[in-house]
Amino acid sequence: VTGTWMGSTTVPCTYVPSEGFTQQTLSWSVERDSSISTIFRRDDSGDHILLSKFRGRVSIPKQSPGNASLLIENLEMPDSGHYTCQVIWRSTDNSLITREVTTTVKVVKEVNPPSQSWELPSSL
Repeated sequence: VTGTWMGSTTVPCTYVPSEGFTQQTLSWSVERDSSISTIFRRDDSGDHILLSKFRGRVSIPKQSPGNASLLIENLEMPDSGHYTCQVIWRSTDNSLITREVTTTVKVVKEVNPPSQSWELPSSL
């Protein structure tokens, strides 16, 4: 996923909700320079943004089952990295199932800003 500096981007994470499985926790982490930090965690106690530099800049849809995508706003250059979405479900027999997906995010400064070119209508 490529995002533009100071813009926003959505890091995708979707799944098909299954009967008999309840989502226990959802977490997002980022890996940069071989260190991994948890950005966001949703559990029974609510939503928690654990990395202060992301406070007020990240959100995850609340009312759409199966969509755990991470929206990052006001992108900064250091936001580039490998983002991992991890979802843990509990099944009816209390076993836990974990799925995770990693997406690389690259923040770029807009190289070619849209040029202001005017084309006159041929009817003139």
